[in-house]
Amino acid sequence: MNKRVLITGGNSGIGFCTAQQLAGRGAEVVLACRDQTKGQAALARIKGGHPQARVRLFPLDLSDLAQVRGCARRLNDELDGIDVLINNAGVVPTRQQFTRDGFEMQIGVNYLAPVLLTHLLLPLLHQREDARVIHVASVAHWLGRIKTNTWRGRRPYLVMDAYGQSKLANILFSDVLAQRLAAQGITSNALHPGGVDTPIFRHVPDLAMKLIRPTLTTPEKAARLPVRMALDEEFYGVTGGYFDAKGPATRSPRARNKKQAERLYLDTMAALDINPL
Repeated sequence: MNKRVLITGGNSGIGFCTAQQLAGRGAEVVLACRDQTKGQAALARIKGGHPQARVRLFPLDLSDLAQVRGCARRLNDELDGIDVLINNAGVVPTRQQFTRDGFEMQIGVNYLAPVLLTHLLLPLLHQREDARVIHVASVAHWLGRIKTNTWRGRRPYLVMDAYGQSKLANILFSDVLAQRLAAQGITSNALHPGGVDTPIFRHVPDLAMKLIRPTLTTPEKAARLPVRMALDEEFYGVTGGYFDAKGPATRSPRARNKKQAERLYLDTMAALDINPL
């Protein structure tokens, strides 16, 4: 397996298990992580389980668009191509927080920064045949409504409304990317990994977690889907899809709205000050 896969947030949870399984299948893994101490520990754990694994670590803080641009420049300078980009990293703060650029944290980290990173890494994806972009979304997109007037802050701040919007945006962006890159040999798909017991729930109160945890799957099981989507022949040429562990997943009506997808994409390009594809 000679595939090179870049995964954001590959130091914990689903991201780490995905990186570990990719390495186990012989792929070269590039970890892009905010916390370099945790990133180095993840790299060591992967190498410990797979001594022949090819693993590299790059710093990436998705809450700072200048750092996203800096990471992308370094990746473009140091790598000769990427076969797969997995936009995995995400946050779910229970209290409203803001990125360095003044965006509400969930829309900033879960959506805007991955869009910018994807655009900036397209030159590397174009260097490889059957390049793939994979977006980790969620069934929580059913709760989402695109409201650009909340991107700079919400009153009141409702955590699942903000999360749902960011995950709906992931799916809509995946679809627009699939359409706009259709003639260029790069596919784009989104996935719902299932309810997973990961650090993303670290802000949820203990009592609530006692009720939630029995319904969750393990990160190891959840990682199987993004690994399949990254490496397996069954996803060759497949684009514009939304999947869960059982196959094509049901989207909300808003996630099927092509006009909204295009409108969101153009609004996003304006917010990020980059040119549309």
